[in-house]
Amino acid sequence: MRKGKTFIQSTLAATCAALFVVACGGGGDNPAATGTLRTAMTDAPSCGYDNVFVTVDRIRVNNSATASPDGGGWSEIVLDQPRQIDLLDLQNGVIEELGEITLPVGRIQQVRLVLVDNATADPTDIDFDPDADPTRAPNHVVFSAGGFEDLKTPSGQQSGVKINVGIDVAEGQVADLLIDFDACKSVVEAGSSGNYLLKPVLTAIPRLSSGVRGSVADALVPEGVSISLQQGGEVVRATAPIESTDLADNGEFILSQVPPGTYDLVFTAPGFITKVVTDVVVPEGQLVDLDFDSVTAGDQNEIVLLPATVEGDAVGTVTNTDEVKPATFVEITQTLTEGATVLINSAQLSFETFDSGGVMTGVGDTAGYSFTLPVDAPQVAPYTATGAFNFSADSGVGGEYTVMAIAEPVDLTPVVQMAAANFDPNFMGTGNQVISNNFDFSSSPAP
Repeated sequence: MRKGKTFIQSTLAATCAALFVVACGGGGDNPAATGTLRTAMTDAPSCGYDNVFVTVDRIRVNNSATASPDGGGWSEIVLDQPRQIDLLDLQNGVIEELGEITLPVGRIQQVRLVLVDNATADPTDIDFDPDADPTRAPNHVVFSAGGFEDLKTPSGQQSGVKINVGIDVAEGQVADLLIDFDACKSVVEAGSSGNYLLKPVLTAIPRLSSGVRGSVADALVPEGVSISLQQGGEVVRATAPIESTDLADNGEFILSQVPPGTYDLVFTAPGFITKVVTDVVVPEGQLVDLDFDSVTAGDQNEIVLLPATVEGDAVGTVTNTDEVKPATFVEITQTLTEGATVLINSAQLSFETFDSGGVMTGVGDTAGYSFTLPVDAPQVAPYTATGAFNFSADSGVGGEYTVMAIAEPVDLTPVVQMAAANFDPNFMGTGNQVISNNFDFSSSPAP
């Protein structure tokens, strides 16, 4: 393990990534007084990748939420060398420390994460990840099915990916905040071009000690299972289980950095029926252990997913003829009979176009999406403190999904369009059922 990684509440191996910065108190009246801003990183499930390598050059911070990238007031945490990080090494409570800086007392309102550019980076300057091939591009993805592709980074990102925050740097104190780098949403396939883009999806979250830990069946580990804590269909934390030759660790997971509250715990995997544990209460400062009797030989409380018997494809296109196109996502949700809405899958779309040589030629007006979903009714159980969950099929919502297209202009309210995708649970034809919904954001979202 590379020097600089730290574990939160666990020494389990990791698979997720984020940037780290903390707040300890309010500001002060002395303009000469200083405090410290500390930075680090964390992520989400594997989603078909063995590695997602990004190379961080610096972190920029500003007290103004509206400061332009080329304006004044910026302070920078510059790494000794640009550091390549596998985002999928940073799950299950692991973070990557990136450094710290002394700043005047005050409120930081903008953070920018600057990655190196594949085209201009000097490989001799980079601190490569020990598991990476240094002859490949600093930013690239390795597929679970084999092979790799460079991650193209649009030129506008060279000024840093913007994150709006509100962190008070207090006199003599250390300010910390964790910024989640969602690898699954950030790696975007550009249609059928075979090209992959890096469009970072970053979220600032507080550094916390509360969360949930448990395990899934060993057989699920290579199946791409995703575990998430959600509220109202919004993912608060997500991870993938540990894959280890040590059977005591294999299948274990930890969802850390979770604010106190009540959540739905959602388990999904391609080709498997969704499972949901509702009303999981996470107390402040506590790690809820789903395996309450972990000393018993054989895990009696591990989660087992059943193979789907029927699947359906939700497909379609999203159109935006405007010259400026905001980040656009498609999300698939399902609303359970008892009322909870859970997110089943999501992806960021790409409007970029490429020529036959893989060179970006511009931006088109249409982007496609495709999701394969279980038609079988989800398995649902209420949370119990014993960890012994009584799952039953929620047959009333079998095959019923909502498709949401979301355009997210920078610093503006997202624009959402919705449609239904209701599959026939009794469908037994050749191949998957297909339901198509198209969306048009032309002139809807402000640029």
